[in-house]
Amino acid sequence: MFMKLELNIPESLQDITLGQYQKFQLIEEPTNEDLLTIFLNVNINVVRQIKSSEFDRLALHINSLFKQEQKHRLKFKLKGVSMGFIPNLDEISYGENKDVTTYISDWQTMNKAMSVLYRPIELSRRGKYTIKEYEGTRGSEAYRDMPLSIVMGAMVFFYNLTNELLKAIPNYLAKESTKAQMKGRISVENGEAIKKSTHLLKEMLEDLMTLQDYRYTNA
Repeated sequence: MFMKLELNIPESLQDITLGQYQKFQLIEEPTNEDLLTIFLNVNINVVRQIKSSEFDRLALHINSLFKQEQKHRLKFKLKGVSMGFIPNLDEISYGENKDVTTYISDWQTMNKAMSVLYRPIELSRRGKYTIKEYEGTRGSEAYRDMPLSIVMGAMVFFYNLTNELLKAIPNYLAKESTKAQMKGRISVENGEAIKKSTHLLKEMLEDLMTLQDYRYTNA
């Protein structure tokens, strides 16, 4: 006879935290038991008390959440604090850019990447806002509690941004080459360095997206 269980079932990636997903990613070959244990936030003994038919339904339900398209959101609340995405990426500092491109390539450091991209809102007026000045990734542990939907949306945004950069590079190189010829010097090497850098970021994001699809198809 089955006992009545009280389960908090996530309805979207808004109900799943980055920390839970990071924990799941550490498992080399995750099973549906792992899936339910982590995303229902219960221990294995509770999972084994779930009716067999309900077990399969819950596993399918959670898997389906990862197939939903996630939109990039500029604001969200983390433990009651309003967080805002970097308002103007054109003015991103060297340190911010270096850290986010380093940390976004690995799920286990994704909370650090998110602490660069999203910071406490200091002033908000008429749809515009300013965020706290960047002081490194101190306090990034708290970002493990942020909704996974926000993380996925930010990753899709970066993936699309990288694609746009790659499309723009040929025109940029052509213009720089023309300028260089007129000035009697070659600057194409600088353009090639940018091209390699953006290709690397694109490959890292593609790897992360592919890994996500693989793990949930085979869970």
